[in-house]
Amino acid sequence: MKINFYLAAFALLLAFLVGCGGNVTVSGTVKFADGTPLDRGTVTFEDDKMMASGAIQKNGTYSLDTGETKGIPPGAYRVSITGLNAPIVIPPTEIGGKVQVIPQVSPIHKRFENPTTSELTCEVKGRTIFDITVERP
Repeated sequence: MKINFYLAAFALLLAFLVGCGGNVTVSGTVKFADGTPLDRGTVTFEDDKMMASGAIQKNGTYSLDTGETKGIPPGAYRVSITGLNAPIVIPPTEIGGKVQVIPQVSPIHKRFENPTTSELTCEVKGRTIFDITVERP
């Protein structure tokens, strides 16, 4: 009877440890050096196999997912940030009759948009909080 209990406990522990090899939560904030949060855009983590991103909220916070699941697998990632929202589209009016598209201007330096030039990297081992400081253009 004791052997069955220990076998069941071992099997449960093994199942738990195998389950821990999945995705982990990655979140953080994106702010300027003066502490002002970046209130729009996207943070992207990528490696040679995958890419995960998270929308930046008005308070500067973000949380990553792959589009299929929350979090990302542990590993080393290159990080990039876009500070853009979608362009503003103004429907045609009776007067002009043309759609107007107003592109958004990024509030951050252009180097952050590319994972090579951003110089941002993150080693994800477990639940990770990765706060980022960006520069203005």
